[in-house]
Amino acid sequence: MRENTNSEDMARGCLRKAQELKDEGKYKEAIEAMQSLSDHKVQWSPVYESAIDLLAELCFKHTQGVMMDRFFNVFRWNRKKLSGTPYFGEGMRYTVGIVMKYLTELCERARVKAKEAEKKPSNEEVLLSALTDVSLAQRAKERYLSPAENITQAVSSEMLKFNVIGQSALMLPIYLETAAQLITHCQTYNLKWAIGRVGDCFVRFISRFLLAPIPTTMKLSEAYLHTMNKELKNDREKFYRDPTMPQQTVDVFRQLLETLTNMNNWNGVWITLQCFTKVLQEITQSCGPSRKSQIKAYAALASLFWKCSYPAFHAYCLGIAAYLTDDSKESIASKAVLATLCVSNFREKRSFARGSDSLLEKQARIAQLFGLRTAPELSFLQQRLQRMRIPQSASKDVLVLDELLRSEVFDEKVSRQAVEQLSQIVQRDGDLEMYQQPLRKVIIQRYLESMSTRVTKLDTTSLQAWESEPSKETYINEIEPFILNESRMAVEIDHKTDSITFNNATKAKVLQALNQVAEHVLVQPAASKRKLDIKPDRLRLVRERNRILHELQHHCEESAEARRKAAKEKEEAERKDAMMERIEHEAKRRDIARSAQELQGLAQYENYINRERRKLVLNRLRDKYKGFKASDTIAQKNPTDFVQEVTMLLAQHLRQSTQEKSRDVTRMNHFERACREIEIPRRKAIELEEAEKNRAERAAAWQNFLAQHRKEFDKRQRDNELLRKFLKEAALFEQQMPAKSKVSKRAEQEMLLEREKERLQGQ
Repeated sequence: MRENTNSEDMARGCLRKAQELKDEGKYKEAIEAMQSLSDHKVQWSPVYESAIDLLAELCFKHTQGVMMDRFFNVFRWNRKKLSGTPYFGEGMRYTVGIVMKYLTELCERARVKAKEAEKKPSNEEVLLSALTDVSLAQRAKERYLSPAENITQAVSSEMLKFNVIGQSALMLPIYLETAAQLITHCQTYNLKWAIGRVGDCFVRFISRFLLAPIPTTMKLSEAYLHTMNKELKNDREKFYRDPTMPQQTVDVFRQLLETLTNMNNWNGVWITLQCFTKVLQEITQSCGPSRKSQIKAYAALASLFWKCSYPAFHAYCLGIAAYLTDDSKESIASKAVLATLCVSNFREKRSFARGSDSLLEKQARIAQLFGLRTAPELSFLQQRLQRMRIPQSASKDVLVLDELLRSEVFDEKVSRQAVEQLSQIVQRDGDLEMYQQPLRKVIIQRYLESMSTRVTKLDTTSLQAWESEPSKETYINEIEPFILNESRMAVEIDHKTDSITFNNATKAKVLQALNQVAEHVLVQPAASKRKLDIKPDRLRLVRERNRILHELQHHCEESAEARRKAAKEKEEAERKDAMMERIEHEAKRRDIARSAQELQGLAQYENYINRERRKLVLNRLRDKYKGFKASDTIAQKNPTDFVQEVTMLLAQHLRQSTQEKSRDVTRMNHFERACREIEIPRRKAIELEEAEKNRAERAAAWQNFLAQHRKEFDKRQRDNELLRKFLKEAALFEQQMPAKSKVSKRAEQEMLLEREKERLQGQ
């Protein structure tokens, strides 16, 4: 408990330090300070939440996403610190929410700035746009929207990895919610490249989680792999037993497919569709609560194929969804029957155009996803619906329309009945309105096929059975393009008489025209029937002529074959050359794009380095000149503008500092003068008082000095009186002293020794 408290106090200290660095504008140092949280054993608490929030704000908002990768360590912190605790799911969900919050704010700011740059561009932007021939909208996109999209791609790549959030029963719902939020985010801000990255990451995750085979045999040294594979197997079993997880996964797939389709990312649609169909097969093989998931999945696939103009697969998926539905089956069964009627009975011809993929090949590739050889035809789909007993669950009006369209005699009366029946179906059920226009074309097709066997000419007004008053515009804009491009019938249209003539009448008309031409052509007179005299020489000449003709014919055929072969080889060589040229051109284009991207990245990096250097210059100026204020936003400017503005700000700061110092000196001088004026009378009074005191003290000291001097004089006089008594003896002593000789030390010692001996003898 004490260790956790100490760790939390240390974390709170790191958080406080990072907040102070952030307030000072030192964002990188603040991020480095926050990185030390990984060394502390911090449990889930408000301190940990505040730390994650502050780190996300620093990485996403204040560094423009440059140091965004530093935030991704938080997911590993969560797994290391919170794994096995009741706060694991809450912590991961909170972290994901923080990321999505700041990512949304970043993209919103980029969109607002792009709109402002497009609507109110600066003079520099207008000039650069004119010089580079790049529109303002494109420049705004490259400057603001593209970096935001790149950040979204990086966030998606990190958060949708396999081991970041996880695939356990606790983490998989959070992962699916995160994927759905990222898809919605890309759809909201129209991030076409980012949605592709989201789709790729999600498909890789699902493929590894549900589709990748789990190895059973491993080496002894790979025991950790055995543990991971065992956990993955348990997670898969829990996924299939859970009644909500398959349905939530299908919802994410459906949302992803719809978004990719709306953004025309067909490569992403195809990759996602391949994975989705395999997942559906796995869900189908499992039992129990996945039935609703299958219904939603096939309904989503049907909607996708309808948007992509593949009615056969749309009808196929709707048939499966109707078969799996138990309750409220009439609506989806009616849709399945009408969708089947929209399928064409004709196969598309294969296109041999170089560099293009035919519709037949695309349909064959889609059919392989469902275990079919080719795209399902009308007859196959109808038989399949009958075996599933789906028509019995459809509405009666739909069954009546189905019976009318299947009738062999399809004249104008039946056509009008079918149109009226279709109008009633659409009026009763608005969800079936999507089939109205395709079924009108089917009715026109059946009507043309039926009438072509009975009449040679047809009035165009009979083709507008759904309109009370046929209009010319409807015929020209809808019916005639369908007849010429989609009906696959040889017809001749006469706009003067508003009639259509079928191909058999056209042939008769051509024969009649040829007969009329033949009547005006001169008849070649018949040859005379005289008997010819055929001789051997003539026969030889005829044979020789025939031989020469045969040789010429053979030579012409060989020449034609050689020319045909040479033309074919030339065409093949040209095709290969063109293909190689395209490959080289594409390689050059990629190299140029890569070089441009590298140059752009280098320019961005140099710009970033220069910005950091300018910020360092600003920090040094702030440290050297106290009180110098300059915003970090000026570091975004070019070097010339930066130097000019910093020089101007520094000169202004120095000028203000000098003026403030002079003002302070002047103010201090006035203050001192005022103080002196206030203190002068008081000082004079004090000086006078002190002078009186000093005068009294000097007088007292003089009196004391005189008294002491008197005492000393009197003492000397007394001493002199006493000394006068010894003056006679002193004079005598002075007279005797010169007569005495000086005694040496040896003599003095001997004398003292003699005295001592005498004293001892006397005792």
